[in-house]
Amino acid sequence: MGAENTVKGTNLFIKMMNISSDFCEKTGIILATASGFIMLFSLLVGVITRWLPFMTPAIWSEEVARMCMLWLTANGASVAYKRLELVKFNLIIDAVPEKVRFFLEIACYLCIISVLVVILNSGYDMLLLKMRVRAAATKISYFWWALGLYIGFVLMAVHTLKMLIDHLSTWNKVMKGETA
Repeated sequence: MGAENTVKGTNLFIKMMNISSDFCEKTGIILATASGFIMLFSLLVGVITRWLPFMTPAIWSEEVARMCMLWLTANGASVAYKRLELVKFNLIIDAVPEKVRFFLEIACYLCIISVLVVILNSGYDMLLLKMRVRAAATKISYFWWALGLYIGFVLMAVHTLKMLIDHLSTWNKVMKGETA
């Protein structure tokens, strides 16, 4: 009875991680797309106002574009990470036996989680510091600039936990000598 409840609890946890990761992917897509369009619009406004002789150049456009680039990069990277579309060097990992590879991949996920924890911890402090600083032209707080990066790293952390859990779920197959 206790083992059955543990399995149900584990399956519920895996299902919740899958739902969370899918939600984070959709959030990343929305944030990256929206920031990309805003960046494109602000750059177009900046270029148009510089070339038209009867208009004053929009000095705010470059700041808005840079802020959107941070949001686009961090959130777009989280989506690419979830979809396994980032560059991955597997030269050493692919050269070792399946069981050793299994443990090396666990170590990789744990390293990624460790780095993300450090980044998120330092990033929180950075967010608090950036609240007081404002951009020159737009007067937008740098908090909003840094928030895009922070959100992207949070999304990556959720994806990494999900990938680690999925990887660990293949434990029995790998230990029996089957392909995961």
